Amino acid sequence: MNDNTNNPTKKRKASDGRATADGTHDVHTGNTNDGGGYFSGQREGASASGPPSPTENNTSQLDRMEQIMMRMEEKLATVSSTVDSLESRCEQLEKKCSSLENKFESTSLSTKEHMNRLETKVDTVHVKLDRSLNFHEYNERIVKNQSWEYSAADDTTDELIDSGYTEDEANHVVYTAREVRKMTKQMRRGLFPEGSNQFDSEAEGISMEMPDDDPIFSEAANEELLPHWMEFAAALKQFTPAMTLLPDTCESYFAFYYVQLNHEAMLLIKEALIGKAFQQLSFMSNNTGEGDPAGMTSDAIIDVVESNKHLRKLDIVGNRISNQHIEKLCYAVYNHPLVELDLSKCFEPGIGDKMLTALLTSGVLMLEKLEMSSNNITSAVSTLLADFLATNPRLKELNLVDNRLNDSDAALIGNALRSNTTLRHLHLDADDITNVGEESLRLVLYDESSLNSAADSNHICILEAIDYNNSHPQGQINRGWKLYSLLSIRNQLMSNVKHFGDIDVKILPNMLEAMQRYHNAVSVYNANAHSFRRNFEVEPVSIVYETLRKWDKVMQLCKSLGAENMSIND
Repeated sequence: MNDNTNNPTKKRKASDGRATADGTHDVHTGNTNDGGGYFSGQREGASASGPPSPTENNTSQLDRMEQIMMRMEEKLATVSSTVDSLESRCEQLEKKCSSLENKFESTSLSTKEHMNRLETKVDTVHVKLDRSLNFHEYNERIVKNQSWEYSAADDTTDELIDSGYTEDEANHVVYTAREVRKMTKQMRRGLFPEGSNQFDSEAEGISMEMPDDDPIFSEAANEELLPHWMEFAAALKQFTPAMTLLPDTCESYFAFYYVQLNHEAMLLIKEALIGKAFQQLSFMSNNTGEGDPAGMTSDAIIDVVESNKHLRKLDIVGNRISNQHIEKLCYAVYNHPLVELDLSKCFEPGIGDKMLTALLTSGVLMLEKLEMSSNNITSAVSTLLADFLATNPRLKELNLVDNRLNDSDAALIGNALRSNTTLRHLHLDADDITNVGEESLRLVLYDESSLNSAADSNHICILEAIDYNNSHPQGQINRGWKLYSLLSIRNQLMSNVKHFGDIDVKILPNMLEAMQRYHNAVSVYNANAHSFRRNFEVEPVSIVYETLRKWDKVMQLCKSLGAENMSIND
């Protein structure tokens, strides 16, 4: 059973040098013809001449590598073809996406335009609807007022004198009652008392102005007028429908000048004004002259202002404003679309400085006009004011007349104007500002020490009582006027050329062109200012002649410009 000698398979395995059945190896140790030993075991079909040479091995490996590389090239070619196909598909997809985006943008734009048209139509319909409703409410109010009658008694001067009033008091009552009655009846008919063309002018409003030359301050007289003010307040309270019919271009206003009210009448007027969309409110000199309120108090005015989100102009000249009102007033300024504010004659010493400081430091001031005359403003705020003006705020007009400012303050403010291009009017007259301060301001507007200084002057702001003012609204016209003025004055002494220095002759054409441009500005300036020529008797040709004499190289200039054939015929 264990005899393997007759089994050919096991004999072949034994001859391969593997272990035989008895655990031995059949290894041939004989020498070959080249002297090298080798294992005798070989697979069937192997060459009997020995192992392959290194060259044959290398050739075989190269063949296999070539085959591998050919297969790789084939795969790469397939991949490249696939990539090309993918790129082509990507390009097609990009074109489709671009086409879709264009269609979407076109559709979106068309849809947006359509939506805008629809919104415009809707807004137009809303406006028409609101206007129709306002007209309906207005007409309804007119119909209701047809049965209204003025209830306050119409006393005569004699009757009032018989009742114990002085003649002045009686005249005051009769005059005030007549004015109040007239305005009340107009408001009940839906008319603006001050409007000459109902709903068709630049401004419509309610305005009452009492004589201020010899005012009468009588508690009894004001008490006598209370029934009239009750009628007035009731008519004002129901006047809203008439205000809603005003076009957007028409400014509405309410103004009381030197109007006296007792406390009860003042509260009635205040209540009627709360929430009324007047764009301008004016309450002037509503006091006794000694600081005591005789009309609308500062607290009442501020309450009315805070309730009106449409207010653009506020004038409370001559009303005593104390420290406790500063914060509320500043809040009203910064939280309303106010563009004009007049606080003249409102502050006692020290308070004016605080008010101006608060206005300039509470935020970005959007006012275009600020009047603070006769408010005891001192040098304590001049640096702050100058720094504010130097930032080029929106302010176009500033009135600081009759304050306690001096020459140094004028110089500070004037220096700030060198970088300010928005302020159009500055009123700075004061007893403590002498000729020195005025001269420092004048030099800001027109510094004739040199052409560069004149060119760098302020060409926008108008300072009252200062010569060489910027009377034309365009700064470039004012600038040209000043420069030609200086050139003309110097030309009379033939002194222009000595100021030109070593200027390159090549810029001469630019200089001549500028002189003509400045002369044109003079014509525009004089036409606007309605002034005589004064220093402008000098014609441009005279300045040009003087300028040409400066350079003895004019001919060389002409040659360099290609004018070799130019001849001069005198």
